[in-house]
Amino acid sequence: MSYHQPSLWDKAKMGLIMGGSVGACLGCLIGFYSTMKFGPGPRGYLGTIGQYALGSGASFGFFMMIGSCIRSDNDRSLSAEDRATLRASMDRWRSPAPTPVAFYLAKTAKAE
Repeated sequence: MSYHQPSLWDKAKMGLIMGGSVGACLGCLIGFYSTMKFGPGPRGYLGTIGQYALGSGASFGFFMMIGSCIRSDNDRSLSAEDRATLRASMDRWRSPAPTPVAFYLAKTAKAE
């Protein structure tokens, strides 16, 4: 039996479904509370609660989909050549901080 890793599209779909269902449940709760507190409005009870559920589910599902794509792990590891290039570029930008005495002496020498 071979197991394959889920693709990025599979992870996006799973994030959308999970986020949409959680968002719809929260939207139903918020919509129910809102209709009980402020009244149903022109759409009625079911229309208002459904509007809250759809809006909350769509927005939370969208952000959960984006988050699951961002958090996906890559199987690609850096090769030795890529690591050496990355280390060299990081060392080029890394410089030692000046010591306080040397900094003070250089500053006073420029002033004279």
